[in-house]
Amino acid sequence: MFLIIDQGTTSTKVMLFDLNGKKVDSSQKSFEQVFPNNGWVEHNPEEIIGTVISCCNEIIENNPNHNICSIGITNQRETVVVWDKQTGKSLYNAIVWQDRRTESLCRDLKEKGYEELIINKTGLLLDPYFSSTKISWIINNVDGVKESINQDRVCAGTIDSWIIWHLTKGKVFATDITNAARTNLFNIEELKWDDDLLNLFQVNKSILPEVLESDAFYGQSEALIKKLPIYGVIGDQQSAAIGQKCFNFGDIKSTYGTGCFVLLNTGKNIAYSKNGLLSTVAYKINGEIAYALEGSIFMAGAIIDWLKNNLQVFDNINELEDILKNTSINSEIVMVPAFTGLGAPHWQPNSRATISGLTRDSNKNEIIASSVQSISLQTYDLMNAINEDTKKLFENPLNSIRVDGGMTENDWFMQNLSDICDIKISKSNEQEATALGAASLSALGSQEINDLKEFNVNLYKNKEFLPQMENQTREEIIKNWNKAINKIINV
Repeated sequence: MFLIIDQGTTSTKVMLFDLNGKKVDSSQKSFEQVFPNNGWVEHNPEEIIGTVISCCNEIIENNPNHNICSIGITNQRETVVVWDKQTGKSLYNAIVWQDRRTESLCRDLKEKGYEELIINKTGLLLDPYFSSTKISWIINNVDGVKESINQDRVCAGTIDSWIIWHLTKGKVFATDITNAARTNLFNIEELKWDDDLLNLFQVNKSILPEVLESDAFYGQSEALIKKLPIYGVIGDQQSAAIGQKCFNFGDIKSTYGTGCFVLLNTGKNIAYSKNGLLSTVAYKINGEIAYALEGSIFMAGAIIDWLKNNLQVFDNINELEDILKNTSINSEIVMVPAFTGLGAPHWQPNSRATISGLTRDSNKNEIIASSVQSISLQTYDLMNAINEDTKKLFENPLNSIRVDGGMTENDWFMQNLSDICDIKISKSNEQEATALGAASLSALGSQEINDLKEFNVNLYKNKEFLPQMENQTREEIIKNWNKAINKIINV
């Protein structure tokens, strides 16, 4: 058995998997989303580790007869915590990947011509999304942090390192390579923290964790009611790719959670994007590196939360599919969900959400449908960029996407995604693909399996969706989408 921590943007979920990849038990706890200012998003790090320990202990207590071999961790990426290594207490709230407070710093560095350097070394763009400017902001804006760094008392890292530190009671300060690769401080070709980037963002190497392989040993948990070895740590989107068995060059997956993340395995070679995508590390296992192209959308499932909690246009998430099935798509009504700016391939941090094309006849259900369809349209933009970037790698455009995540339970959305992207959608029979990836790494690291392909041999065929929408309708929807996108970009 493998105890898997899936630490996400809105909740922590801990699952117990057997060697066949079957989920045996789970525990989930939500935590507060903190919005101190416009565009700022924070979490309480102590609350996060509290949910991790609580959920882990609950699973251990509920399964006394199961032999748990190891703990695996997968986590929200880019989110950073800075803490005091003597007390283990955070020095500021975790700054979340969605946070946009460092827009002006990114803009200033772009104007000075540093973005090309950053792209060449990290595969990433210069954007508030990534960890470097978040760490820099804490160092320069939180009282006492600089002094504590001078006293060698500060640790800074992504959520995985915060969890590992606390589970091992401060004995291990480490991060996995996929999380390190999302910081804008890590050289993805040389596979190490980069001195030029550290100097640029004014981050001391001494405060950063050791970078380990994805299937490595990360110490022994001492904060739980049972001591267990930690094997296998990986960022959530790379973990989902492993859970979806994207082991081969050309395999592609898209995960629909709070945001949406499309990831294409490019093998041992870095494929640099000319169309607003990210080059990143897919994983490093048994000394073998694999890279990926990735497109990141900030608002996917978060749009559903906004419709339910802010607009209150439906009471229960279970109502959504019925509403969508009984609503005709109005191609004139377009939602651009730039609530925290636009991610790939546009990268417009200052843009804000709009709904266009409304008339006196428009109703709330049409707004709901256009909001959900905006996730499909954002994916369409990513797929266009991927096809442009991979023309030299693949003879033909990609013909299918493997999908997972909470939103894939909605069949209307799955069909709409296939229609808008004009591509076959292969829906995973296991919604917890992200946790499955970490479980397979934990099994590999603890030597319970010899190859990732041995884990989670799917007994059930994935459900497939094929395009059904008429080309004229699809083209009209995309035309109006492009108009709406161009308007907010050019404001």
